[in-house]
Amino acid sequence: MAQPTLVLVHGSWHSPEHFELLVPALSNHGYKTVTASLPSTQSMDLPPRDLSDDTAAVRDAVLAELDQGNDVVVVAHSYGGCVANNALEGLNRQARTAAGHKNAVTAIVFLCAAPLPVGTTFLAAIGGKPHPAHDFSKSKDFVEIGAPGPGYFFYNDLTPEASEKYSAMLRPQAWIVSGQATKYAAFVDIPSWYLFCEKDQILPPPAQRGIVQAAELYGIKFRTASLESSHSPFLSMPEETADFIVQAAKASV
Repeated sequence: MAQPTLVLVHGSWHSPEHFELLVPALSNHGYKTVTASLPSTQSMDLPPRDLSDDTAAVRDAVLAELDQGNDVVVVAHSYGGCVANNALEGLNRQARTAAGHKNAVTAIVFLCAAPLPVGTTFLAAIGGKPHPAHDFSKSKDFVEIGAPGPGYFFYNDLTPEASEKYSAMLRPQAWIVSGQATKYAAFVDIPSWYLFCEKDQILPPPAQRGIVQAAELYGIKFRTASLESSHSPFLSMPEETADFIVQAAKASV
């Protein structure tokens, strides 16, 4: 049976380019990867895009692969987990088979992410108020990363040179997405995996575990693993992150 396509979904402020180390690591395992770009991570010169725009972008990327006859495993980081979890209604194996299709989304891999129950907002998941990292100094509609900066919050286990490189690639994030409620919870219908990042300084490990525990109240069980990584395991530990994703992809066949 053909291997599934891996659809990668970045988090707030980030872009597909931040997966530049993970993509070749997955390719070495023989997997095709596709990256979805979230419209709400954008220039402040444009009207802010919202959760529905992000949801549509991820769903379109997944459907494009399903339309080609490929199974799909979705890999989502941070806020991208909220989006992916909201975007996959009707794409699980049971629903796709009932609709006459032979392929489906067979698994979701959450990387220190936020798979939320229906009706929950990302802001609620992080405590109901802006994070200390949130900087609104340039706009009330967009948020950037404040002091002590992205090197501290995202890349605390990278070299200074790498931290500077990836920090420079960050973009403003439309704030509206944080307060918009999800309408679907894919983790209820699709086998889900969660990677805990033990050195995460923006979504600390207790918060990650709390998010998983809240989801598991719906009668499902995540398969989990941990890495001694920052919030960006795809940069600091790309091979180990790829191994976890591949494990989930193989189990989903």
